[in-house]
Amino acid sequence: MKNNKHILILLFITLFLSSCMPTRHYINNVVKTGEIDKSSTKQILIAGNDKVELNNFKKTFEKNFKTDKAFLESYLNEFRTYIKLNNQYSKVEIDANKNWDLLAEGYNAGNQNSINLLFLNTNQNYLFYIKGFKIDNRIVTSYSPGFGPGSFGQHNSTEFCVVTTKFAVYDIKKQKQLLEFDAIGESSVFMFDFTKTLLKAKARSIENAVKYIKTGKTS
Repeated sequence: MKNNKHILILLFITLFLSSCMPTRHYINNVVKTGEIDKSSTKQILIAGNDKVELNNFKKTFEKNFKTDKAFLESYLNEFRTYIKLNNQYSKVEIDANKNWDLLAEGYNAGNQNSINLLFLNTNQNYLFYIKGFKIDNRIVTSYSPGFGPGSFGQHNSTEFCVVTTKFAVYDIKKQKQLLEFDAIGESSVFMFDFTKTLLKAKARSIENAVKYIKTGKTS
């Protein structure tokens, strides 16, 4: 009976603590200046800057991607595939033209004409532009209390890989930015499989970005 009582108390504490945990938001730094028409007839173009701020998982990154450009290409292809699976737009294309990198600097007197020319020569409705990536980690610690009198609890730590992608969405016809946001994906390290952790965090940042574009929900 005593053991059952201890188990019930532990279960109650666990449920109480989990209910008090704040909701994690995987979409941050949102700047919205217009609305995206979510009609399935719209066509989109995807481009990106291969700037990767690599603060952690460096060996795993270099093992799987070799270069920042390889990571960007992999991300763009997965992003296009995921959007197609969601049937959000009639046509989705990737543009590897490096001139789009002017958007990473923002509009200014020196590049405005060049950017406008890029828009004029594009037939799609929207441009989804990736301004860059950040790969980091975070450590979560927890404590598991022991069972019975005199028993000791245990401290545990879990490492997460965190991939943050900076997005900007443009209305091509109006030559105007509509939306800017950071999409975050993370995955915990299990059995020292760092490659699987990094790839899953990357995939989840894509899932969260597409979900936000579709629903407007940040968590």
